[in-house]
Amino acid sequence: LSVTRLIGGLLQGIWGKVSKIVPGNIIIALENWGISIGMGLVGTSVNVGELTGAVAFGQIAASPQHPVASSMLSRWFSTRRGHALGIHFAGGNVGTVLSPIIATFLLLRVGWQDTLYLFMIPGVIVGVLVFFRLPKELAPVKNKKSRERVRFGGDFFQPLKDAKVRRLIITGSITAGGKGLGILNTFVPLLLIRGMHLPIAESGLLFTVFTATSVIGPVLTGRVSDRYNRPRFLSVLLLLSFVSSVATAFLYRQDIWLLIVSLIVMGLVVHSYSPVEQAIMGDLTEKTLPEQAYSLFYGMTFGVSAAWPLLFALVLNRWGFTALFLAISVTYAIGAWVYGTRDWAPPPAETL
Repeated sequence: LSVTRLIGGLLQGIWGKVSKIVPGNIIIALENWGISIGMGLVGTSVNVGELTGAVAFGQIAASPQHPVASSMLSRWFSTRRGHALGIHFAGGNVGTVLSPIIATFLLLRVGWQDTLYLFMIPGVIVGVLVFFRLPKELAPVKNKKSRERVRFGGDFFQPLKDAKVRRLIITGSITAGGKGLGILNTFVPLLLIRGMHLPIAESGLLFTVFTATSVIGPVLTGRVSDRYNRPRFLSVLLLLSFVSSVATAFLYRQDIWLLIVSLIVMGLVVHSYSPVEQAIMGDLTEKTLPEQAYSLFYGMTFGVSAAWPLLFALVLNRWGFTALFLAISVTYAIGAWVYGTRDWAPPPAETL
């Protein structure tokens, strides 16, 4: 996880520049096709090295999705930025919820390799649809005059000159340690199976409920963040993430029903704060370099946070699940404090 996350994460930093010369619909279409190829390569893997290489290829192919798509949505839905990014996250998470269910059904009937090959089909189809059907007004490049040479200088690091952007990237790297899809979707199944010793069927059901919150949460919080002070609302989400994570740390050995409640609350909030973070980035860089700002945000936060899975695995192996979830809760507490106590007001229009 750490190796593939590092590779895919750091590469996200280049796409703000690439999107200046390649239209967004082409980038996202190629991304979907590349992910499908990576999935097929996983099906041909016969050892850990080949498996890691295939997953890394898929991560490389997937790297444009967040910076390119998020900057496009942020720019074109500026008055409903939180809602648009929330729906973007929720839509992708539908697949996260359905995939384990569909995969379980297929595994029993066609085996794991044919399951992966069948899973290649949606990516190919979506790539074709994006290539031909994405509205042209959403493409970052509209004509040749707007293209510019890709170079790692000049405005590549321009967004980092803003102290608030730097603070957002640093804080986002910390809160990445507790993100639902990146971290908790790895460790919650382990908690259910190895920590609570639940049967596979019950564990699968509870995990499905947990991942289902990743569809509901972002849509709700995205809309709310558009109506209220976004950083303060994000602080509340992270505070709730902290409380539910601490509760999970102590309840998993006590009462399964209270644990279920805790997991649902935790799922709703931990799956929801990432799009709000990104909306803040859009607020800060709306009139400057949003594409490059999003690329740096994703590249640096994903790259730095590649160490989180390894660190948490060491904590789990050394001290157990209670220590693991308490360690995760610290990332939420730091984020809640920073977003709730610092100035995040966008720069005045005349300085943009």
